[in-house]
Amino acid sequence: MKGIFCGYYDQEMEQDVPLQPTLDEALTFFRHFHWQNQQQTSSMKILIFQIPEADEASLHISSLETGKWMISAKVSQRRRFLGPFFKRDTFSLFVDKNAIETEALIKDFYQCSLNEFTQLLKSND
Repeated sequence: MKGIFCGYYDQEMEQDVPLQPTLDEALTFFRHFHWQNQQQTSSMKILIFQIPEADEASLHISSLETGKWMISAKVSQRRRFLGPFFKRDTFSLFVDKNAIETEALIKDFYQCSLNEFTQLLKSND
């Protein structure tokens, strides 16, 4: 997929995020992202990869436990001939994934077509 943007939510600190990372930059940023909170009252940190087009896709990655990640993935595809407001959404949640599995999902997000990624999400259910 092309045109992937990266963002994050971190209440505690600024993290150096590339705006439109390549696959290698995205994997490096994931590996070096500071997941642990310094304060108990801080909110959960989220790493976001998103394609903001008519047909859009996104990955939201967070970590509640050291070494385990939760990934929510969504693809929203416009239905042909029905206009921009009629979209088919496919959503999947990947829970307790280790670093290797999370990196594999990031690679799939970058390397698969929108239809292939949609099928991957459907097969996770």
